[in-house]
Amino acid sequence: MATPMKYICLAMFLAILSIAGLNQVDGAGECGRNTTPDMEAFKLAPCSSAAQDENSSVSSQCCARVKKIGQNPACLCAVMLSNTAKSSGIKTTNCNDHSQTMQHC
Repeated sequence: MATPMKYICLAMFLAILSIAGLNQVDGAGECGRNTTPDMEAFKLAPCSSAAQDENSSVSSQCCARVKKIGQNPACLCAVMLSNTAKSSGIKTTNCNDHSQTMQHC
């Protein structure tokens, strides 16, 4: 009687460990392992005026950051659809070079 109970307890312990371990899995997101779309959106702060006003000039710093994020279309989509980008009032139609990419988001 004691032996089957040990196996049942061991099985329950292993089941609990595996369930707890599944909650700890942390894979890479759309923009990479150590960042999130919201963190990447904050890096686009130099683009804020140009993203909201199509008549505003775009800084070289903004262009460089957009170009870097645009190398990964999935990341670009995730950034533009992030809560940070939405709350900043960015208009994706002002992203001339990446307008085709944005249509697939």
